[in-house]
Amino acid sequence: MPPDSHFNAAYYARFYENPATAVVDAPLRRDEVRFVIAFCRYIEVEVRRFADVGAGTGWWAREFSRQYRRCPVIETFDSSRDACDTYGHRNVPVQKLTGAASDLVVCRDVLRYIPDVHIEQAIARLTKKCRGVLYLHIITSDDKVDEKASDMTGVFRSTAFYRRRLKAAGFRDCGMGLFTSPRLKKFAPFTLEAR
Repeated sequence: MPPDSHFNAAYYARFYENPATAVVDAPLRRDEVRFVIAFCRYIEVEVRRFADVGAGTGWWAREFSRQYRRCPVIETFDSSRDACDTYGHRNVPVQKLTGAASDLVVCRDVLRYIPDVHIEQAIARLTKKCRGVLYLHIITSDDKVDEKASDMTGVFRSTAFYRRRLKAAGFRDCGMGLFTSPRLKKFAPFTLEAR
């Protein structure tokens, strides 16, 4: 894992706060959150508890709270002390995540920073934390990445690596980074019929 000093004020300014260099702009933020909320509504998951794991600047949780005002519990976690001090998160790395299970867990661009020695534990902790929908955004070795515009630190594993482990943990892969927890009994996976 990169040292804590990697995720400092300069990192967040470059990749999230400066419009000229940010990897996610305001329209994309709104649309991404809207998309995940729409999926939760479509499969009838009422989000009463939300967790943003590896929250960084906290943009996901802020946008979620604007679009889904009726969620009474919103938690944010990050392993960076700088992010926690600046944005108000609980200082907890994903591989040590604990607490009550959430209906929606978002883990955006975090797992590539987890070293191999901790990745199984990180996935196990996400499994325990999620009782509904898990949204993962991970840059993998299968992706085309603009190396000049992106932080190239971390372990770029294959998409199949993550899918295999989440399947083994009981998650259903719904595509587009959306997974449903094995504890979500009322959801029937989508089926396609060939004619």
